[in-house]
Amino acid sequence: MARSDVTVPNQQQPPPPGPDGDEGDVTVMACLKGGSTKTTTTNYLAFVRALRRKRRAGKGRPVKVLDADTVSQTTYRWAKKFKEAEARRAEARNEQPQSYPLDVERYPFEDLDEYIAELRSEGYDVYADIGGGNVQLFHKSLRHADRLLVPLSPSEFDFDRVDPTFSEASTVFDEHARDGFETYVLLSRKISDKQSRECRDELAKLRFRDEPLTVLNTEVEQLIEYTRQLGKIPQNLDEYTDVWDEIMRREAAKRAALTEVAG
Repeated sequence: MARSDVTVPNQQQPPPPGPDGDEGDVTVMACLKGGSTKTTTTNYLAFVRALRRKRRAGKGRPVKVLDADTVSQTTYRWAKKFKEAEARRAEARNEQPQSYPLDVERYPFEDLDEYIAELRSEGYDVYADIGGGNVQLFHKSLRHADRLLVPLSPSEFDFDRVDPTFSEASTVFDEHARDGFETYVLLSRKISDKQSRECRDELAKLRFRDEPLTVLNTEVEQLIEYTRQLGKIPQNLDEYTDVWDEIMRREAAKRAALTEVAG
């Protein structure tokens, strides 16, 4: 018998308000450097989303993951490794292989912006893993995005690429198909509270379109478990569930505030 996709932490229920409507939802993970946990963040948040959609039987949208890293394509290898291992396991036990809960595609994409727009119109929830070395793909990915999430290991080396990342994002904002996108910084691979505080102090000095950067309260600890999950469906989604929940609560609160002002 096939195993269940993931273990559902009790604190996930009920899920906070999420995007509604017939169109899909687009999250871009990007930072203009390699090794900033973009791939881990992309996959874990996509797993959280796929689980939420599965629980809403008959109401779920497909979850599409785009590996737009022109160099490593680790997200694509993650799915491929799982499928190969699952096929071997199922053959040895004479069982049907467990399906992978994400639909993963990899670079090259002829027109990434047009493709994301098409997926969105078809109702896909899209998670795009954008490599650190391709500014053109970064720009294209944002033109139909709902949000940009910049994972940041709170070290000085990684911090130096945050401001350039948001500077590039600002050049696309006015070209956005639906009046702009939300932006967030996620502190990941945090080693200590002191390191986190120091990084937050530095981030407070930066701006995106003349506004302070939104740094999520939720942080991802330095857990060795994450480095062992390549090619697997993670069994512990707690931290990244908290990340997604905070994003959804922030966006729901913003929508409510705008509605109140408009009313």
